[in-house]
Amino acid sequence: MARYEIPPNVGKVRVAMGAGGIFMVWNGKQGKGEFAVPCRTRKQAEDVAGIINRREHKGTIDVLSK
Repeated sequence: MARYEIPPNVGKVRVAMGAGGIFMVWNGKQGKGEFAVPCRTRKQAEDVAGIINRREHKGTIDVLSK
């Protein structure tokens, strides 16, 4: 299980398809402000995005990875 630290200024995140067909939770930025979390399935990515958007995370989130 991987633990990701969520910055306070992440904004609204959404589910996106990353390189290699991996679903990711992504904030739509590139460069310094980019935030992305790879997930196993689309359902898992949607659940993680919902938790982050509703601010139910307390600064970190655990995601089951490969």
